[in-house]
Amino acid sequence: MKKDFQRKHKKEPWQIAAARYCVANSEKGFTQKDLMEYIKSFYGVSDKYIEQFYSEEISWPAGRGHPRNFQQDADGGRWIPPLDLVSKVTDYDELKEARKNARQAFRLAIIAIIISAVSLVVNVIYGYRN
Repeated sequence: MKKDFQRKHKKEPWQIAAARYCVANSEKGFTQKDLMEYIKSFYGVSDKYIEQFYSEEISWPAGRGHPRNFQQDADGGRWIPPLDLVSKVTDYDELKEARKNARQAFRLAIIAIIISAVSLVVNVIYGYRN
């Protein structure tokens, strides 16, 4: 599974990977320890940065006047991601797809320009002969 993640999400910022982990585990919930272990298995990120991400995105997201509560279960406290975090992952994926589509459109436009230039040259050459 680790290699599948690395291949699928190569060059992805660790913050997006952390958000993706939170969203993927939203059904059962997750702990700060789970998140830290997951991120450290793929990235060489310091604990303080992961703790800051956890604090800013999970326990006290932007726009809230008070910290979020976590769901209690037999294992202790488990978190589910706020909707804003889900939106960030979706926005990142859409941005990557839009960039991919823009590159493809640029290539097709170049091909269309080349075809137009070739057809212009052919018309000029055969236009003088006739």
